[in-house]
Amino acid sequence: MPEVKINEGKAGPNSEVTVIRLEGSIDAYNSELLSASLTNLIDKGSKKIVVDCSRLKFISSSGMGVFLAVEDDVNEGGGGLKFAAVPETILSVFSKVGLTDLFRVYAKEEQAIDDFVKGV
Repeated sequence: MPEVKINEGKAGPNSEVTVIRLEGSIDAYNSELLSASLTNLIDKGSKKIVVDCSRLKFISSSGMGVFLAVEDDVNEGGGGLKFAAVPETILSVFSKVGLTDLFRVYAKEEQAIDDFVKGV
């Protein structure tokens, strides 16, 4: 069974941006862990979330569905979900299922954080 590590941190001048760094693979078996982590952050008031995918090796449709499921919750009050450093193989899947139409994708984590700080 694939393993995923989820690390959380804060960024931005007032630590208003939450950064989630994913490492490993997300599939049907462990996508609940990702869902629980995101739901917990949102319940605690995090609305500006950057997902750093630089160490993500694989994501299934179940994993992508987690992001779609929380979209409305994070978009309230100027928040949102942004992706950074998405490997090309995963980015092509994101494009095929339309995630790149719904969420902004950045080459670097810092760019996504900067856009949140600027209110973009």
